[in-house]
Amino acid sequence: MQLDPRIKRAGDLATTAFQYLHKLQTKEKPIVKTGQEFIDVHLQGVLPSDVILYAGNSGTGKTKLLYDTLDSILDEKVNKNASNFVTLQYELEMRFLNKILRDSHSLTKLKKSEILSQEFNEEQKEIIKRYYEGLKDNRRFICEETINTEDFLKMTDDFCAQNTDKDAIWCTLDHCLLVQKSNSNEDVAERITSHINTLRKKYNNVYFILLSQNNRSSMTVIKDRDNAMIPTTSIIYGSSHFEFLASFIVVITDPFKLGVNSYLKVNPDRYEWLSEFMEEPDKNGKVSFSTLANHFIWTLKTRESDEPYKNLHIRPMTLNSEQIEKMRQSVETKPQVNFSTPIFNSTPVFEKEAPINLGKFEPSFKDLQEDSPF
Repeated sequence: MQLDPRIKRAGDLATTAFQYLHKLQTKEKPIVKTGQEFIDVHLQGVLPSDVILYAGNSGTGKTKLLYDTLDSILDEKVNKNASNFVTLQYELEMRFLNKILRDSHSLTKLKKSEILSQEFNEEQKEIIKRYYEGLKDNRRFICEETINTEDFLKMTDDFCAQNTDKDAIWCTLDHCLLVQKSNSNEDVAERITSHINTLRKKYNNVYFILLSQNNRSSMTVIKDRDNAMIPTTSIIYGSSHFEFLASFIVVITDPFKLGVNSYLKVNPDRYEWLSEFMEEPDKNGKVSFSTLANHFIWTLKTRESDEPYKNLHIRPMTLNSEQIEKMRQSVETKPQVNFSTPIFNSTPVFEKEAPINLGKFEPSFKDLQEDSPF
């Protein structure tokens, strides 16, 4: 009796795995880097079929982090073979015109209302022209229409089938919660994870980045110098499904936006690589981190890691001096928020404004972002 072709001998699988490992070791097939230290520090990159999950509260910059990651992945300075990469981006929250408006605002420093009501001058036109040329990257494909779970499976399967010759296919989903049900009885998060698992088993060159939202119940404690503010995977919408699927789970937080000025209380040796963000030690030698114009990025899960203790990174916002000064002044007047009782509400909150995608263009523009809290 012939076995089902899905059942394979362990020795055959081992041979295939060692052949791929040899290609990695000889750089015949370089490991793919994300260009994000909080991911790459663990294995110097990611492996085929890896799934990265980004999560956070509303307005913390999840979409911007996603776009920054894609820009880095497609940068040939990060991945020498990036010219043979493609991306399929499901952008279910924001229309392209909104993205262009925010990008133009960031690049020209004009008010959004000015961009909508008056033409660019010659200098601004030159900046926008370069930006536009960067958007015409033929490696990037975007779906911004409404899809359901079965659409996601079929469209992604077809895209992967047409790109089996690529060194890497990156599929991104922003947000998971905006995918519609194919039938009234299904659990969307469960079905998405099932489809992704099917796809990553079928294609050996596909990678995924998913965006999800923290539940409101994540804000059980909001207080200066309180380690109870460290996020856990349980606060992520759909975590019961995504936690098992993901190779990396990353949560981005903005404590300053919540009214916290001094974040956590830790031994300085524990996070020595973050010393530039540390405040003065207390009488017990413990330090806190300044939240002023800083995003905190927690890597809560790594499937494989040489340095699992490197679970926290801090990324300064790109703000001008006036914006930072306004934030600094607000510290004296902003009331301290202290939630000591849980808010039991698992309904996620969607971002009204997704952070911007600058595309792939001149390096001088790459790191610009719209982080202003005002």
